[in-house]
Amino acid sequence: MSQPAQIEQTNEATANPAGVFDLSSAEGVNESERMLMRLCRKSFLSLWAHANLHTAQDMRDGRGSAKEFADVLVIFGNDVIIFSDKNIQFQADREQNIAWPRWFKRAVTESAIQLHGAMSWLRRFPGRIFLDAACTRPLPIELPSADRARYHLVAVTRGSRDACLKTFPGSFGTLQIDTGIEGRAHEKVPFTVGALDRSKHFVHVLDEFSLEVVMDEMDTITDFLAYLKAREAFLSEADTTVVAAGEEQLIAAYISNGDNGKHPFLPDAVGSDKPSLVIFDDSHYPGLIQRPEYQAKRRQDERSRAWDDLLERLIRLGDPRLVHPEVEQTNHETEEALRLMASESRFRRHLLTESLLEMLAAAAEEPCKRRARVFTTHEQSDLVYIFLVTPKRPNETDDDYRKHRVAMLHAYCRCAKLRFPQSETFIGLGLDHPARDYEMSSEDVIVFTCHEYTPAEKAETERFQRELGILGEGLTMREGYATEFAAMAMARPQANPKRHDDNKKRKAKLAKASRRRNRR
Repeated sequence: MSQPAQIEQTNEATANPAGVFDLSSAEGVNESERMLMRLCRKSFLSLWAHANLHTAQDMRDGRGSAKEFADVLVIFGNDVIIFSDKNIQFQADREQNIAWPRWFKRAVTESAIQLHGAMSWLRRFPGRIFLDAACTRPLPIELPSADRARYHLVAVTRGSRDACLKTFPGSFGTLQIDTGIEGRAHEKVPFTVGALDRSKHFVHVLDEFSLEVVMDEMDTITDFLAYLKAREAFLSEADTTVVAAGEEQLIAAYISNGDNGKHPFLPDAVGSDKPSLVIFDDSHYPGLIQRPEYQAKRRQDERSRAWDDLLERLIRLGDPRLVHPEVEQTNHETEEALRLMASESRFRRHLLTESLLEMLAAAAEEPCKRRARVFTTHEQSDLVYIFLVTPKRPNETDDDYRKHRVAMLHAYCRCAKLRFPQSETFIGLGLDHPARDYEMSSEDVIVFTCHEYTPAEKAETERFQRELGILGEGLTMREGYATEFAAMAMARPQANPKRHDDNKKRKAKLAKASRRRNRR
C-alpha cells in the first residue's frame, strides 16, 4: 500500500510564500510570443508551459553565452510540445509568385528546421535546458528521456492573414490544407500547407487565427494532445489526400464527429476504410458555432474553469517552508500528483466541477455536519475522487483544524479503497466548510495509491470505517452519472479511459508523504 502524496494550502493574507516550484515569469520577447505564451499558460497552466528557455550548448564551466531555445516548451509527463513562433511580414507589394515562396521559406520552412533542431537537442541533452541565460535555473519539472518522450512540433506562423483574406474573400484568412502538396511544390500553391517532409518528424503548422481556434476548443493539455495526435495520424497517411479550407474546418469536423468511429475527423457512415480523398469545405466551422448544443457546451466549459483555477493555486501557492519535518517529497513527486488532476479533459473537468459544487451547496444547508462526495465513472474506474468539507470545531486552532481535516481526508481515501477495490488511485480534496465563520481559506489535496490491501491493512481500514462512519452502507451511489450528464452536452472527443500510459510508473513513485501549506 502506498502512502499519500500530500499538498496543502492556507490563508494567503498571512504570508507571501516563494512557492514550491521555481516558476519562470518569462512571457516572450515580442508581442507575438507573449500572445502564444498567454494561450499556453491558460490551457496548460504555469507548471507545464515555459517561455524564453536557454541551452548550455556554448557554455563550458559556467562561461560562454547561452543559446536561446524554442519559443515555448510544454512538458507533460512523456509528452513534449515544442512551439516555434514566427511573425513574418508578407510582402504585399510584390507579385504573389514572389512574395508567397519568400514568406513560406521564412515562416514555415525555417520554423520546421528550428523545431527539428530543438527536438534533436532535447533527445541528446534533456538535462541542459534552463530558465535563465546564465543557465543556473533548471526547469521546475523533469524532461523525459529520449526513449520515453513523445515529441510534438508546432510551427506558429503569423503575417499572412491579410494577404490570404485578399486572395480568398469571405474566408477566415487561414492557411488552407492540402496533403497532396509536398516539399518544394508549396512554392507554387499560395496560402496552402501540405506535407513538409515525410522523411522527418511531423510538424503542425498553425497560423494566428487557427492557433487561437484550436487552443480555445482544445483548452486542456489532454484535449490538445489528443487533437495533435489525431491530426498527425490523419494528415500523415500517404494513401489519403486531405484538403481543407482551413484549420478551423478541420477542428470543427473533429469536434462534431467525436471519437465514436475509427476516424475521428469523419462521420461513422464512412466506415472502417478511409477514402483516398477527403475534402472539408468552408461550411463546417460556421455550422458548428451556430448549433445550440455547441453553444450550451461552451457555457458549461466556462463553469469547469474552476478546476483550472484550483490547480493553478496549488501550483503557485505552495510554501516549501512548511513541509512536514518527518517526511520528504521531491518537487518531481509533487508535480506527478498535480499532473493527475491536470490530466482531466475539459469534459471531465465539467463533471468534476458540477459534482463539487453540488456537494458544497448541500453542505451549506448543514453548517455543523461533515459531508463528503465520491466521484468516479465506469469509463475511468481506476481513478476515484473524494470531496470532503469538515466544519471547524469550537476552540480549535487553525493548525489543529488543518491536521484534523487532513487526517479525515486520509481516512476517507483509505476507506474508498474498500468501496472501490478495483480502483488504484484516489484523489482526496479537502475544503473549508461553505458555512465557515473564519477568514482562513484553504484546500488540502491527497493522492493515495493502492493496488491491494493486505489482510491486516484491510482490517485496520474497516475499523476506521466503523468508528468514523466513513463511506459505509449509507453511501448513495449514482450509477451512470457521467453518461447521464454527458447527454446534456454534444459529443466531443474524450481522453483515453486508461488515462496516461505512465500511470503505473507514476503510482509506484507516489510512496512518500509530506505536508505543504500554501497561503492565499
